[in-house]
Amino acid sequence: MKTVSRLTTLAAVLLASSSAFAADWSSNAITYSYVPHQSEPGVSDKVAKNIMTFTHVSGDKLGSNLFNIDLLKSDSSDQANRGGGGAQEWYGFYQRNFSLNAMTGNKTGYGIAKDLNLTARVDAGAKNTEFAPAPRKLRLGMSAAMPVSAGFWDIGVAAYKETNHNGIVGKAVSFDVAPSLSSAWAIPVAGIGTFGGFASIVGPKGKDGFGAQTATETLIRATFMFDVMGPKSGLTAGVGVEYWNNKFGCKNSQSFKKDSCTSTTPLVLVSYAL
Repeated sequence: MKTVSRLTTLAAVLLASSSAFAADWSSNAITYSYVPHQSEPGVSDKVAKNIMTFTHVSGDKLGSNLFNIDLLKSDSSDQANRGGGGAQEWYGFYQRNFSLNAMTGNKTGYGIAKDLNLTARVDAGAKNTEFAPAPRKLRLGMSAAMPVSAGFWDIGVAAYKETNHNGIVGKAVSFDVAPSLSSAWAIPVAGIGTFGGFASIVGPKGKDGFGAQTATETLIRATFMFDVMGPKSGLTAGVGVEYWNNKFGCKNSQSFKKDSCTSTTPLVLVSYAL
């Protein structure tokens, strides 16, 4: 508990300090995604979801901010609690990056990395199913900005702490601190669009609310977004693929619904930069 308290206190200090600096630049976007074949732990059928996303990115003299929130609507395979059609969900996160280049004045990079960032991220969400998940997550770590000629590519490592709610057994769950690896990228390609995506790996985090040991969770999403009306229009559309293994740390072998913890699905996306 002392480790968790220290992580929470440090994150609060890092995140609060970011509000003291005015943004030098910012960008916002709204994205619609259709995911036809996603897994959902405890649901035997694959689930189709409609997702609306708002993303904000900004930077100041010490680093950058990233805020992202998803509103998700499942089809009838993933039922809302007490009926009423498919489940509804929201999930968001805020990440603060402190650039070592900006804070130290270094202009030569760090080995193969052109910059290093101290990172703090908080996640939260909720879903109106019988399970009634209410995840709260904290990550503290460091990321490396890789030397791509255009766009960005970051690789990070962090300590990960999660609490959640299990409505089936009616109790809150506090998971162990686990290692987390991540990557995010957006690379312009030949003036026609952008190859983007992210990857997240979270190690085993102890026992879940049913007393089962969790497994390493892997989530990878890769997309290619085409410039619909030219690069300055702000309108893009594209396709992608998502791979999610041991979703939320569950194992197919331990789930009471077969193959409900792993899926590979295509995606269709439309995005507009505000």
